[in-house]
Amino acid sequence: MLKEMVKTLKKQSVQEVHVPYEAANKLKNALSNLRFREGNEWLNVREWLGSVVKHSLNDEVINSIQGFKSDDDQCALIIRGLPVDGNLCATPYNGYVPPSKVPLASAIHIGIYQLSQIEPVSYQNENKGFLFRYVVPALNALNEKSSHGSTFTFGHHVDNPDLPLACEPLTKRSGCPEFLSLMALRSDLKVRSNFILLDNLIAQLSRGVVNELCQPNFRINRPDSFGQSRSSRLPILVIGEDGVMLCRYDKENTTPLTESAAAALVMLEAQLQNESLKQHVVYQPGDVLIIKNQRLLHSREGFKSRSDGADRWLARMFGMSTLERIVPAFPEFQHIGKD
Repeated sequence: MLKEMVKTLKKQSVQEVHVPYEAANKLKNALSNLRFREGNEWLNVREWLGSVVKHSLNDEVINSIQGFKSDDDQCALIIRGLPVDGNLCATPYNGYVPPSKVPLASAIHIGIYQLSQIEPVSYQNENKGFLFRYVVPALNALNEKSSHGSTFTFGHHVDNPDLPLACEPLTKRSGCPEFLSLMALRSDLKVRSNFILLDNLIAQLSRGVVNELCQPNFRINRPDSFGQSRSSRLPILVIGEDGVMLCRYDKENTTPLTESAAAALVMLEAQLQNESLKQHVVYQPGDVLIIKNQRLLHSREGFKSRSDGADRWLARMFGMSTLERIVPAFPEFQHIGKD
């Protein structure tokens, strides 16, 4: 099986598209009078939001968004030049403002998911179940290695890695998010994020190392964004359908449980420092990055928060190909999963 997997490593790609000024202005005008508060309300009109996005953007951008989900070779899509709210409040250092405070960005974000036929999802105990998580340098977490930290580099990871990957069966817990998006509301040009395509990473490892990473000899801790701690004994790599490799590595939450697992992890982490594998992103307001969460590892360099109300501010949302990968926590909210 491992030999077959090595043969089927795909040539992953990243696409970048730009929204013209006229299209961005049309989109902004079409969504100028929205009046909703919580994320659940926005989902009730997502078909309309998707239609507005589709009829505002040009064909190149539309085709890229619509084709992203089904293109197995494409693992990241960067959309640049989308409009954002012009009267932004101060960066929310407590980590939350209602989507109604950023209605334009919230509407566009959900509209893009609708256009790409990705289901927006959240988790009961992660981010309090809210649809949007605001990635900001929280004043009480500046030294944490998390999305709300800033001082230290936030190591390469897959989000929510302790949950079942796309090829693993569900029991009482929802699946690991298949998609993750980040929309920049406020930027800091000194801060770089980067990502490494999984197949490029695996191609640098020996078969023996890959085989060891496929063994359930690693403790994967639940990330700090969850309201409860949990650890599971799991493999880092899993071979999915058609030999496509999936990953749950998380630099801050992975511990080897055997000597051979520790040796394999050393080899993996050495390649994660390989600059030739990294693709860097510097966000500007209106940029959206959509990634296939289990097929790519992402990271963010450390930076110093100014704490002046104008620090870097991204909106994050999770997605699934189908809600069948979600075990609903509440009958009335099918997109909020048990975890």
